[in-house]
Amino acid sequence: MNIIFTIIAAPLLGWYVGKRLIAVSLYISGMAVVFSFQTLAVLIGWLGGERGFGGASDHGAFGPTPTGLPLHFEDAEVWSYGALNLLITAVGVGLVVLVGWLRARRQRTAVAA
Repeated sequence: MNIIFTIIAAPLLGWYVGKRLIAVSLYISGMAVVFSFQTLAVLIGWLGGERGFGGASDHGAFGPTPTGLPLHFEDAEVWSYGALNLLITAVGVGLVVLVGWLRARRQRTAVAA
């Protein structure tokens, strides 16, 4: 979900929003909302017994499907989920800045010509 948001929103924000700080702030704000919904969907799927990506694994996103309380999960899987989403967010910020830089460069060459 956040990968699709990054692919669509980051270049558009970088191109159409003139100030990079505002474009990056808008991207991070949008990513926060998308991340919240994605995390909720993954958590509900795990609690509901859905399998991992493609249904190939024998457990969900955070280990075996829980059967009761307290919930048991792998700390490493939670940290890797967070690290991967942080990496995707960093790539998105980089895309916003790169596309904004390309837009500004194109405008400078168009004015100079």
